[in-house]
Amino acid sequence: MFINNWYVAAQSEDLEDTPLKVTMLGCDFALYRTPEGKAACISNVCPHRGASMADGKCKDDGTLACPYHGWQFNVAGDCTLIPSRREQDPQALAPGVKIDAYLTEEKYGLIWVFLGDDPDSAAPIPDIPEFEDDAFVHTRAVDEWQANYHWAKFSNLDLVHLPVVHGIQFQNQENPFEPPPAELKREGLGFNHLYYPSAGIREGGEWDKLREDGEAKQVESYMKFSVAGWMLHGRVEIGGVGSGMHNAFYEFSTPIDDTRTMMTYIFFRNFMTEPEINPEHLKRNMMNVKQDKAIAEAQRPKIAPHAKDPHGLYTADEDTVIALYWDIMEEMRAKGWQIDRLTLAEQNKDARYRVIPSPKRQQEKGPWVHPEVPRFPKTI
Repeated sequence: MFINNWYVAAQSEDLEDTPLKVTMLGCDFALYRTPEGKAACISNVCPHRGASMADGKCKDDGTLACPYHGWQFNVAGDCTLIPSRREQDPQALAPGVKIDAYLTEEKYGLIWVFLGDDPDSAAPIPDIPEFEDDAFVHTRAVDEWQANYHWAKFSNLDLVHLPVVHGIQFQNQENPFEPPPAELKREGLGFNHLYYPSAGIREGGEWDKLREDGEAKQVESYMKFSVAGWMLHGRVEIGGVGSGMHNAFYEFSTPIDDTRTMMTYIFFRNFMTEPEINPEHLKRNMMNVKQDKAIAEAQRPKIAPHAKDPHGLYTADEDTVIALYWDIMEEMRAKGWQIDRLTLAEQNKDARYRVIPSPKRQQEKGPWVHPEVPRFPKTI
């Protein structure tokens, strides 16, 4: 798992008046709203006696009070009040008292949290242009997968799985299982993938009306991956090239830990935009999601390797996208952003709680009650 990255922590509608406990990258966090409505995120473990901050109370001054002794922390992680010594400075009572606090953004109905200490080096939160386009309507879904986040992402990355898993064969060519020619281009900590397959429309429902003859047509299919949000964006000109009818999706993967992943989906369309079509739109998209989920949850080993498996089988063409994905992971590891899970497991034998480092740790080197999670050493 990687720090110094933006992740989807929750849906905006799920964060109301009470704090929300969220687990990401194997660590616990408390999300809450200030009186002004801004989302805030701090480490869930109080530095005083280890209580769960998500069980605390939001105060009128924008702080979050620990449920055990009432110590209050602001959105920057500073302790502003120790109730038992109300008139005294918390720093005089407990020198260095503070808690890790994380950057947040609220966009597209999602609460984004930056988990790490180097926000200036991170890939930015992806744009979702369809969200601002009145021609598009959307539906949403959230699902927890009992699968490693690499396996979860692989289930939707490559082209060969489309005819095998989903029955979407590449028609009008000799081998309907062979992917058509594609343009794969690296872009920062991500890539773009463009191809023009010929495909039909899955029978049933209102979608049958999109093509009068029911024949397979060449469609433009675009896919983009970005490590920010562990996003996969797909867009298909479903009515055929030049039709202008697009079905698009955004899939965000948030590692809960090494074997669980929170998957967040936003599905867009600019055709059949009537509200009564929304259930079918969601059902059609989630049909593919459920098939991918079954594959990912059954994969072994449960935890993916931290790099391209030297003992794995990779074909020169079929696994090109996966190979590029691993190249990006290698670059992030070289930056010193990957959590070393084996070292972490060994360190955890001392029964101390370890946290994702926040930007405050670059400004204030110590003391900190809870140590950072170990990472692979930086090599670039």
